[in-house]
Amino acid sequence: MKPRDLVAVLNVPKAERLALIAEGLGLLAEHVGTLRDDLIHLQEAGRSRGAAVIDGLASEEAAKMLILLDVVRMGWSDIDAVRRQLKNFYNHLARGIYARLIAGRPADLAEVRCYAESLRRALYLDGPNDVDWIFRNSVEADREESLYVDYVTSEGDSAWITPARLSDSKLSSWPSMVVDLALALHRLGCTNKQGLEIISKEWDGFCLDDGTHWVKVEAVNKRILSKLHTAGLCSDDLTRADVRLALEHWIFPLGNVDLSPIKVTRSELQAERERWTARET
Repeated sequence: MKPRDLVAVLNVPKAERLALIAEGLGLLAEHVGTLRDDLIHLQEAGRSRGAAVIDGLASEEAAKMLILLDVVRMGWSDIDAVRRQLKNFYNHLARGIYARLIAGRPADLAEVRCYAESLRRALYLDGPNDVDWIFRNSVEADREESLYVDYVTSEGDSAWITPARLSDSKLSSWPSMVVDLALALHRLGCTNKQGLEIISKEWDGFCLDDGTHWVKVEAVNKRILSKLHTAGLCSDDLTRADVRLALEHWIFPLGNVDLSPIKVTRSELQAERERWTARET
């Protein structure tokens, strides 16, 4: 037995791949839906710490659904790109970036790529002047600080951090949008084999580059949703909110957007801060 081997999908004949992906999407949708229900119970009980843990897990599993759907949207012509995308399925950073990107309203793919790049940096500068302090990658930090007690050092300061810092005020922001988007796409019928065939055909031959504007992607989404409805694939419990969420936040396919970490050293950021300080004095 070999776990974490989704790349083995490429060993399956093309004609069988959509059925295999549909099976995985169905299992993921059931898991995400169950986690969402548990999250709601924790919210109602005012258990913010447990809610944060469940929301983080549900968000990553939901992002895995979007990663698989992007494999379908990108097609099989560029096998190297597909292989990289399949590996994102197991990458905490890539899944976290997915969850953040879908919450925005990017105008074009270049904007998506730019935002993704900012989220990939291992370290970054921020503060009142944008250069005051060095912070670790925000996607990884948010994930780990909701799960673990840790001892953290930062530019001479040291302190214990704990998930207990999560306040009840954050309860209103859960479930995360990526969870609701993934479940909306499931209720729309995107995750079964017939739905995946519709998605694949609509994206086949689509020329996607940094200049591609959102309205073109939105048009494809509208055609897909219309065909899913016509084919009778939508769930009985589909809501208008589901449709709106899919139309507005099922963003550009990210299969050709680099989601790997960008190595940044503290010395590089310290030099950048010194240059900024010199310009301002």
